[in-house]
Amino acid sequence: MSSVCVGNDVVDLENPRTDGRATDERFVGRVLDEDEQETVRLSAEPDLELWCHWAAKEAGFKIISKLIGAPPPFVHRAFKVTWDGPPGSAAVEPGAVVRRGAVTYGEHRACVSVATHPGALHAVGYAPRNPSGREPVVHPRVALLDAPGSSWEAALEDLLPRFTAREADAVYSRASAAVRLGARADLASRIEVREDRLEIVCAPGPTSQRPPRVLLDGEETEADVSLSHDGRLIAWALWTGIDPIERKEAG
Repeated sequence: MSSVCVGNDVVDLENPRTDGRATDERFVGRVLDEDEQETVRLSAEPDLELWCHWAAKEAGFKIISKLIGAPPPFVHRAFKVTWDGPPGSAAVEPGAVVRRGAVTYGEHRACVSVATHPGALHAVGYAPRNPSGREPVVHPRVALLDAPGSSWEAALEDLLPRFTAREADAVYSRASAAVRLGARADLASRIEVREDRLEIVCAPGPTSQRPPRVLLDGEETEADVSLSHDGRLIAWALWTGIDPIERKEAG
């Protein structure tokens, strides 16, 4: 079991469904509490603010599900978002953080940040099981599902043979396969092992309630991974297991 739980969520802002949703009172009332709704109403960029909250809640849900040990009912309003300071603008360089804060659910808390990418928002967060005061190093990535020359540039039926049977059990679409291949290759590179020694697996259950786990040679690892996809995008976040500073101190 990983000592750090990570989560992420990507929002494709080029998807028509994201445009103008801040004026959809029924939708906003379903996903935001009164304080969050007021933040959106007062924002100079209400749609951006809405989707920053949405992405943070989605990432926070994934993190807190791991902390609890089983996913709680995902009622968006129950996952409270608070920002550390005034919002930043989306008109910044790609990858820059525009929101930073926390998601809370009952007694549980996850740190989150939201970065802007071309036509997208990416929320990334973490929560240590035993807080030590040191911020873990989380590695985020956003990529195009149809990126030319990518390792996942193939039809689903051609991607499936690249998974073990227990990995493939959690693959339900081309995007689902692509994000797993991207995250697995990224993690293998970071911890310097052959990719075929790693598996990203999920326990049995409904698709939205199966947090991924990382296996090395079939055994549980300290690493943690979170997967997301939306529209034309895939995204992941990784914690490799032991932070570089801790590895240096241990050596």
